[in-house]
Amino acid sequence: MNNHSMSSKRIVHCANFNFIKHNGCFLHNTANKISNGLIRNGHSVLNFPDRDIKRCYSCFGYLKQIGSSKFNQTFYDYCIKAQPDGLILGHADTIWPETVAKIKEALPSIKILQWNVDCIDKNFVSNNIANIKSKLDVVDYTLITTADKNLLNQFNSSTVFYMPNIVDSSIENGKAFAIRHPRYDLIFTARKKSVREFCGKQYPAIDVVNKISQNIDVSKSIFPGTLDAPVCGGEYQNIISNSAMGLCLSQVSHNYLYSSDRMAHLMGNGVLIFLDRRTGFDKYFTDDEIIFYTEEDELYEKIKFYSQNIDERMRIAKNGYLKYHNMFNEKIVTKHIIDLMFSEKGAKKYPWL
Repeated sequence: MNNHSMSSKRIVHCANFNFIKHNGCFLHNTANKISNGLIRNGHSVLNFPDRDIKRCYSCFGYLKQIGSSKFNQTFYDYCIKAQPDGLILGHADTIWPETVAKIKEALPSIKILQWNVDCIDKNFVSNNIANIKSKLDVVDYTLITTADKNLLNQFNSSTVFYMPNIVDSSIENGKAFAIRHPRYDLIFTARKKSVREFCGKQYPAIDVVNKISQNIDVSKSIFPGTLDAPVCGGEYQNIISNSAMGLCLSQVSHNYLYSSDRMAHLMGNGVLIFLDRRTGFDKYFTDDEIIFYTEEDELYEKIKFYSQNIDERMRIAKNGYLKYHNMFNEKIVTKHIIDLMFSEKGAKKYPWL
């Protein structure tokens, strides 16, 4: 095994790379961006698609308990043969904590990190919190896309930190800010029955869309998953790249620096986004980079204003695009990951810390 200098590292990245089930926005998967960033920073990355391989060991291809033992043994054997310097786990709930502990025992110098991009507010989720906690004792570090200290403190660990949603210019390669008359005025993507926090209250996404439709002209808008058919992959990327403005709503909008990764998709492709000020992102972004709102009427008025004032829309969208790509790109975030895993000095160099 390589020693732990800051030279090139061999990393096994175990996450859901969605090779078999082509649902969701798999092109924009955080796992892809982390692997890309690690490689671009000079590291060797071995992607292990846990859910796909687990399906191969399960009856009828589903993620059932049958085959879990054999699958976990396969993952253990893979890591032992690969002899990585580091192991990164992204939502790898198919991997048992005992398996990770065995790998650590067999490879004493290995560094292990888990990352998670889902909500950690116990008022809205439970399984995700339990999944993170299950591996706290067997990983060296945990990164979560929420910076709310009260929420992070629930893990009672000094090794849990914030990680921003990543943008990758090879994936988010659109420049909607440069298109004067894109195909769509406004985009909002969500599953019809999924709940979103809208101006401090919880609504099914379809209700949010109906509220918007009652207050502004949506004849050139698109609402994949609610009024329009769901989209993913290349089609999803093409639609975002041809949208002037986007509403960024998450399951929770009042947890500090928590947002759906759609924020990275939209801003990364040069879309002007509307974001609830309760998210706290006004710490990093100004009103010249993101359009913040607090109340419904304020949001509707701002959507109307920027749909009519094209130059302002393009200018602010470009500012937001440049800031996001500068602060939260795949190379910067994965450099932080490597510093965290292999160096005790580099953790304070990053703008979100």
